Amino acid sequence: MNIAIILDEPWNSSLTFLGNSFLETLEKSHQVSLICQKDSYIDKYYSKVNEKKIQNRSFNNASITKYYINNLRTKNPIVFFKNLNQIRMHLNAIKPDIVLTIRGDATFQACLLKNHFNFKLIRIFGENRKPSLNRHCIDYVFLSTKRYENIVKIPHSIINGVVDTKKFTFKKEGALRVRKEFGIDNSDFVFGFIGRTSKVKGIFMLCQAFAKLEFSAKLFMLVYETEIKISEILEIIKQLNIENRVIIESKLRDDVEDIISAFDVGVVSSIDSEAIARTTLEFLACSKPCVVTNVGCLSEVVDDSCGIICKPNVSSLHNALVDIKNKDINKMQEFALKKAQKYSIESLSDLINDTFSNIFKK
Repeated sequence: MNIAIILDEPWNSSLTFLGNSFLETLEKSHQVSLICQKDSYIDKYYSKVNEKKIQNRSFNNASITKYYINNLRTKNPIVFFKNLNQIRMHLNAIKPDIVLTIRGDATFQACLLKNHFNFKLIRIFGENRKPSLNRHCIDYVFLSTKRYENIVKIPHSIINGVVDTKKFTFKKEGALRVRKEFGIDNSDFVFGFIGRTSKVKGIFMLCQAFAKLEFSAKLFMLVYETEIKISEILEIIKQLNIENRVIIESKLRDDVEDIISAFDVGVVSSIDSEAIARTTLEFLACSKPCVVTNVGCLSEVVDDSCGIICKPNVSSLHNALVDIKNKDINKMQEFALKKAQKYSIESLSDLINDTFSNIFKK
């Protein structure tokens, strides 16, 4: 099969990561082309991948062919038709049997070009809103949550997320090194948070819930500054008088799996979003039980064998932090790993390949 995948988000989002997992799975057996924005995260990622293939003389595994587009999200009709013509030119060069999209803008433009190029269209829908999908245009959709199954009239499957279980795995030496780096005693109980400083991530709520704990524990936060300034988070921590119990790391790290390994429990305190489970699955893959809020698809991923699901408010989150401390953490670690393995790239590869093959044959 000849497949074109349009990954038109510029950043390293959960949706882009999921789309890229499809790409890496499909390229093993099919001709796959990538359409993306120049200098986007995914563009830079594949520049490094292709360079590594050349260095390793991996000629049996051909380099990914990339085609560049501008930002497709626009209300300007002139820009819209310019972008449409750009995609038309790329599809004319690729001549795909199947086009895969991850966002509505690219999906709409692919719909306009579908009859001309006679390809099948598959969409990954990973947004936290009711889907509006044209069943006369889209041949198949991968949903990230069961909530929308009954209203989607298109053939579909559910993929809550995917995790690289080869990269994300518990590493004892890494855990010890990270604890030493940040002055965490090996006997300390550590709650861990990883995420961007967006309001939807519930960072202030987490700080407030953690401050109410009456037992000794630390909160490690690996954050990437976006909406909320780190200085604002530090001010809240100061007001709550938990400065000695909270660690904030804001540097870009290439050892995230080691940092997770240093946690006892992972926390996903989001008050919205989480349409695709990414951080949660990375926690589970590193054998870490999780406390998660019941937003997005998180309650479909975590159950009481490997974590606690709570409401997105301070009181419920505080109770969950208390409750999980009293659980059999060792037993939950085993179930966490088993849960993550169901979401590994290898576990989902058969579903992805079979779906694309069946769509192609129709």
